[in-house]
Amino acid sequence: MQPLDEAILERPNDPQVYHERATWKLAELDPQGAFDDWELALRADSSFALAWENQADMLFQMQNFEDCLTKLEGCLKHSPESTTCLLKRAEFAIHLQQFEQAFQYLNDALRLNDQLHEAYWMKGRIYATTGAEEKALSSYQTAIEVNPDFYEGFITLGIFLAERSDAMAEEYYRSAMELKPAAVEPVYNLAVHYQNENRLEEALALYREILVLDPENATASFNQGYIHLEYLTNYDSAVHWFSEAIVRLPYYHQAFFNRGLAYESLGMNSSAIEDYSQALRIKPDYTVAARAKERAITGR
Repeated sequence: MQPLDEAILERPNDPQVYHERATWKLAELDPQGAFDDWELALRADSSFALAWENQADMLFQMQNFEDCLTKLEGCLKHSPESTTCLLKRAEFAIHLQQFEQAFQYLNDALRLNDQLHEAYWMKGRIYATTGAEEKALSSYQTAIEVNPDFYEGFITLGIFLAERSDAMAEEYYRSAMELKPAAVEPVYNLAVHYQNENRLEEALALYREILVLDPENATASFNQGYIHLEYLTNYDSAVHWFSEAIVRLPYYHQAFFNRGLAYESLGMNSSAIEDYSQALRIKPDYTVAARAKERAITGR
């Protein structure tokens, strides 16, 4: 750190040297020291956007939203051309459902740089929330056109279209899979889409693929069990996959309950009662399990 200290002594009014020392301190796991150095950078030059941006980001990660908002307001006052602060301020406005303000911040950012994919994506979120579906779709598509590597944009488009049973959802999920081959999220989302569209064998194949990517994924096992139970009425396979889910997540009360249903369908009422009881031990207010247990005991 000595060369950085010497640079500060030589150029005490240069905010960049404080920023460089802050970056070093952050890498050395001294966030408070970094924050203080960014404060010194702002004292040297209140228009130094990097300091405002980094302080706001640190406060946001700490979930200190009030102070984060104060820093963003300071950024926009002293460094109004900071697109980073404009986007973060727009995000706050969206969370508060102040959509008109959010649009203003996003439009200001786009006037400075019309290649900000995050701005188009956030516009899409607002349009989707307010029911302007065509505008939402257009904004999401613009976001990935501007940045073809925008993974989150492809995921969002996939979800948006899957909710509307649009076959194009598959294309966007697969694009996300190409961008992040080791990611579970797009594979899982596509599997659920197939399941909802009654493309069950394709869904099962993807859930098995998830278990290759993430062998401890309990939900992928559970969903296979659910398909075998509810759609294919293959109760032995349902028992197998719910058991696999329980191995991965021993407190998975839904898996115990559904395995109980599979056992009950196989006429194995004692095993069903045991599973319903276990589900109730994990979640005592699990009403549907209590009713199933009573049915299995009484036969009614």
